Amino acid sequence: MKNPNLPQEIMIEIFSRLPTKSIGKCRCLSKRHRSLLSTPQFIKTHFTTHKTHHQEEHLILITPSHSITTINNDAVSTKLDLPNTWTNVVGSCNGLVLLANEEGEKLLMNPITLQQLEIPNSPLALNRYESFSMHGFGYDSSTDDYKIVTLSYYNSDNEYEPDCDDIFVDVYSVKTGVWKRVDSSPYDHAVPHLSSGSFVNGAIHWLASSPESGYPSVIAAFDLANELFDEIPAPIGVDAQKFVFNMLMVVDGCLCMIDVRRNGATDIWVMKEYGLRESWSKISVERDYEWDIVKALCFIGDEEVVLVTEQESLVVHNMKDGSLKDMIVDGAPATVIDGGTFVESLVCPVVDAFNNA
Repeated sequence: MKNPNLPQEIMIEIFSRLPTKSIGKCRCLSKRHRSLLSTPQFIKTHFTTHKTHHQEEHLILITPSHSITTINNDAVSTKLDLPNTWTNVVGSCNGLVLLANEEGEKLLMNPITLQQLEIPNSPLALNRYESFSMHGFGYDSSTDDYKIVTLSYYNSDNEYEPDCDDIFVDVYSVKTGVWKRVDSSPYDHAVPHLSSGSFVNGAIHWLASSPESGYPSVIAAFDLANELFDEIPAPIGVDAQKFVFNMLMVVDGCLCMIDVRRNGATDIWVMKEYGLRESWSKISVERDYEWDIVKALCFIGDEEVVLVTEQESLVVHNMKDGSLKDMIVDGAPATVIDGGTFVESLVCPVVDAFNNA
């Protein structure tokens, strides 16, 4: 900088407009730059500045060999060298991605800065050999804290009534590094798919069954601020007794439900306006593909959506003409076992990582 006395507020305003990767280079200019561009204030300002525009989403994919690959909006793939093996993309929020594996281990990371945080196992967790568990990840704006939520239960294997007497809910605060147990869920989460929770609008969502007569299906929303469950209306027209068998996820910032119909065709429901039943819109994928659709990842423009199939392949569905085609990216894996999306950010998974360096 030509003027070393330029006010810090002005410097933050200037640098906050630069791309994420450019900030990494600027941090290497001097100790002053590294200190300024690593403060929580700058990181928040930078993220907010870029969030006001529509941020392009990147893909993060896990292959059968457990390698992790990211694909940016220019279709450039990058293989990430991570410790351990990971099988599940739990979720992403503000540029952070939570990965998990079959041993119950969890890793919170920023795929752009490559900063990582191993999440300790909860001292409250049930014995993983005797129970089932599902995880969710999101941001609590009321406390400026990232939280991981684990639902766990013992399966009673009751054929005629809800499978669980208690659904234990454990919450991990990234800011404090502490697990705690909150009130049990009022719903039955013993669903066919042990799916990760979907974070939208300050809440993590799972499909579950209500304790009411007939045990109707519900979309259960765990609010991260008050740490309590509520319900979100399901699409009009889905079977209220059976949509618990569907899959829930986030696509382009919206809650999304995948319903594979008996004839093999797939309905992809997207909630355009959060909490409004009438805002659910349907994308139908007719069965002209050999394998069922199990997950939607992202939209490409206004006409195409990227999907993961039961055969662990990526396909692109054109919503305008109804066609399906394989997705091939140079240098990216041909098969995937799970995937998700994230946006570029400087958000660090480790609180005060630079300040403590």
